[in-house]
Amino acid sequence: MKSLRDHVFTAWRSGKPPSPATEALGITIFRLGKGRSIMEMNVDHHLHNLSGTMHGGIMGDIADAAMGVALATTLSPDEDFTTIEFKMSFLRPHVKGVLRAEGFLAKRGRRIAFTEAVLTNSRRQVVARSSGTCLMLKR
Repeated sequence: MKSLRDHVFTAWRSGKPPSPATEALGITIFRLGKGRSIMEMNVDHHLHNLSGTMHGGIMGDIADAAMGVALATTLSPDEDFTTIEFKMSFLRPHVKGVLRAEGFLAKRGRRIAFTEAVLTNSRRQVVARSSGTCLMLKR
């Protein structure tokens, strides 16, 4: 079985989304490095809430993906993880255009990892910030 680390690097090199959920939302990997990822998606009215701005839950999806992919770049072949806590802070609305999520590993221990993400618009304004806690697992 292919490791999660290999899976995300293969998705990045091929230009394919890393999971069915990211594919459904049009989220792709823009850049990868050890403990870091940049994910992007194009937002239009199909992803809006009743107020005509991007739905916060979908912002959570791209943030979660960026944090998870960043963590996945550090995994050994026998490791997996699951998110046990996730927080979003929304700082400004996003209506349309590219939304970028930069995810990074803040701290990793043997059993717990802490991740963060910053979401920005095309003008590099911070739209939202996110943090997550992950439980490390053996495959």
